[in-house]
Amino acid sequence: MNHILAFGHRNPDTDSICSAISFSKLKSQLGEKILPYRLGELSKETLHVLNYFGVEAPKLLSTVSPQISDLTRVEKKVLHINSSLKEALDIMTKENISSLPVVDNKNHLKGMIYISDIANTYLNLEHEDLFTGFSATYESLKNILNGSVISGEFPTGIIEGTLRAVSQLDKTLKGDIVLTTTMVDGIDRAIVAGAKLIIVCGEEGDYVSRRENINCCIYKVNSTLFKTIRLISQSISISSIMRVTGFYTFKTDDYLHEIRDIMKEATQTNFPVIDKFGAVYGTIRTKNLINFTRKKIVLLDHNEKSQSVDGIQDSSIIQVIDHHKFANFETNEPVKINAETVGSTCTIVYGLYKDLNIVPDKVTAGLLMSAILSDTLIFKSPTSTEKDAQFAKELAKIAEIDDFEKFGMDMLIAGTSLDDMSAEAIIHADMKDFIMGEFKLSISQINTVDIEGVLKRKDEIIKSLEHELLDKNCALSLLVITDIINSGSMLLVVGKNQYIVEKAFNIELKDGTTWLKGVVSRKKQVVPFLMAAIQSLEE
Repeated sequence: MNHILAFGHRNPDTDSICSAISFSKLKSQLGEKILPYRLGELSKETLHVLNYFGVEAPKLLSTVSPQISDLTRVEKKVLHINSSLKEALDIMTKENISSLPVVDNKNHLKGMIYISDIANTYLNLEHEDLFTGFSATYESLKNILNGSVISGEFPTGIIEGTLRAVSQLDKTLKGDIVLTTTMVDGIDRAIVAGAKLIIVCGEEGDYVSRRENINCCIYKVNSTLFKTIRLISQSISISSIMRVTGFYTFKTDDYLHEIRDIMKEATQTNFPVIDKFGAVYGTIRTKNLINFTRKKIVLLDHNEKSQSVDGIQDSSIIQVIDHHKFANFETNEPVKINAETVGSTCTIVYGLYKDLNIVPDKVTAGLLMSAILSDTLIFKSPTSTEKDAQFAKELAKIAEIDDFEKFGMDMLIAGTSLDDMSAEAIIHADMKDFIMGEFKLSISQINTVDIEGVLKRKDEIIKSLEHELLDKNCALSLLVITDIINSGSMLLVVGKNQYIVEKAFNIELKDGTTWLKGVVSRKKQVVPFLMAAIQSLEE
């Protein structure tokens, strides 16, 4: 993966999605390879916006953990299925490895060859059965012997005959290979017997006379009989002894944390890796897992790792664009930060466009405007600023939206229908976890124009909140049900520490519920008060 990944927080809202898309668009115009992603399912509101402007949803990103494709070192040595044992031994000795993948002409994996299997083959080899018990080619035999043709043409293809000594001419059949020396006058008898290839062993300078009009090849090698036999045994094709099962293979998109234990516990030391086309990408060993290229990422609309993608600790954060507070934020290297106290991350992103004197296209302007209207609740949220309102007006003009406030209300209403959502889906639609002192809180928020309809499902929503409380081991689990028409929120609370909520808002909960007049912002009107209450308790 050689591009930068840009994404918002988990349980994405319109601001996190539109900021990722719009920022990626800006960077792409500047020649950078960057793509937007999402960390969860899209809300109805966000789908309404994307469908309105005809924009495809970003791809789902589950993790940025390092993969095999991110490794800085992958061994690329492979052996072709027709390679000889000598070729295998030469590479294994030079590279100091005990096994190699075997591939076909398309570089597809056919098996694995192990040096231990080569050794066992030599120990148990009966030379008479060399070409009947194992596969070999004349091409490999010729390359290994490195001799010269005296008469005839050297054969090609797969060897189908038997290896015979000149003393075994009475057993020689048509197509066999006969092994002799320059001291033995058996060449003519071997020709008569029907030998396909006669290998003559001798010293350099030994004379072997040519034979004309014969149906075999006379081949002279400058080595002793014993050395020649040893060389011939090395011409065996690795396809004869390779293993086709009993070993692990991985894919280039496998994650390192998933394969590490497998590699440690396996008896094999070299692991073939297959790419997305089914070809062998290379091989890896345990030591290769140490060094990898970290994925480069841009965080939008969040900065806390608990709200971000899995595997973020193994990534390289190069930029953060956010309008929230920074908490427990640290990186391994310098990072560019664009942070402002505005109502929407898209307000900051549009500011980056303006800084570069780049006017967003009509569609991108529409996305930016929609996100600002969404995150500020059409400027009713206390997080809203004059800058948000000014930028939204400018973007509406570019997007050719005449009545952007009506557009915003239609958008909010489109996202508030909860009839087809389960209680679990409601609390997960926009959920964030917070660590406040020694307490962990889960705070969900949902916008609606029918708060009474939501409260009719209070019992099942409370059960889902209780499940979330236990599952995450939280002190409190809250749902903020925001009435976008009447500018207030109903609070549903579960957990043994409800006194924190009562202290924070100076109210008394009744059956875990209360109405908070004028409260529409989790960031500005809920989280800070809870934090202040907890801090006062710890003092």
